[in-house]
Amino acid sequence: MTLLCQILLEKAKEGVFRSGDYVRGTLKYSVDKPTRYETIYIRFVGHGSVSWSESDGDDRKTYSNQEEYADLTQYILKPNEDNVLNGCYDHPFEFLIPDDIPISKKDDVCNIYYKVVAIFVKTEGFIKTKKFDAEIPVYGYVNRCSPEPLVFGLQKELFSLTTTNKINVKAEIDKTFVTPGENITLKVTVNNNTDFPITVRTELVKRFTYRSSDDYTRVDTITVIGTAASSPPMKVRSVSNLTCIVPTLANLYSIQYSKIVEGIYKVKVTAIVPFPHINESVEIPVVIGEGKEHLGATAKHVDDAALCPQTPDESDKH
Repeated sequence: MTLLCQILLEKAKEGVFRSGDYVRGTLKYSVDKPTRYETIYIRFVGHGSVSWSESDGDDRKTYSNQEEYADLTQYILKPNEDNVLNGCYDHPFEFLIPDDIPISKKDDVCNIYYKVVAIFVKTEGFIKTKKFDAEIPVYGYVNRCSPEPLVFGLQKELFSLTTTNKINVKAEIDKTFVTPGENITLKVTVNNNTDFPITVRTELVKRFTYRSSDDYTRVDTITVIGTAASSPPMKVRSVSNLTCIVPTLANLYSIQYSKIVEGIYKVKVTAIVPFPHINESVEIPVVIGEGKEHLGATAKHVDDAALCPQTPDESDKH
């Protein structure tokens, strides 16, 4: 007996599914000789996992965690109907993607994925269950964390043997919630009563926190390449407008609604002072992603042939 299966997804727009979208498609399958099935069903699942290792002297410990974001089921053949199948069949399906889910993500530590999975359960035979799946990229919506516009500041004191000089930096950030590719503008005002010109630099910082099942955390912080901007030298009272570039990248997206990983972004503003003085910085949290107003706006174009196995082997596909 040979079972062939395809999971054909409706073509979507702009590359991804989003929270609140419907995942629609057709399950097509064929059986080349009469075969009795106990049940056939199709699921929409969302799963996240983290795993990493750290060394402590001669010991090396692995930390891990996992959680579920979605598990929806539709039956093609209900359990115990004991149907005999022979020939070609197709069944439409539809799943509503939940609202409160994180974006699809895969890196060296974390894997968050969403799949449509078809399960065939025979009543007899050495291999009773076969699975086929199609993974789809999903963008979860994110929530704002700060008001707009947001005013903040920092102060730096430069000491000498005879006097103390102060530098005050006041900045206004126009947006604290942006979509990938939408830049952030900062209006920077400097009160500088020193004899040294200073430069103000802005850059986007990514900080991801991973949490294991025993509540141990790993924090990865990096500066996002290509986001830095610097003001001209600023003396006395000066005003400068700076642009923090937010690249259009698939992985440049805040991660919310997850217990095992939190992904946040910050605009780091640094007052650069001459050596031997130490620079002073402040970080402003921003959210990168899409809000509920974007729900249902886009979905994904899927290459059916690439997603759906044509000739399954004897091992289950998970």
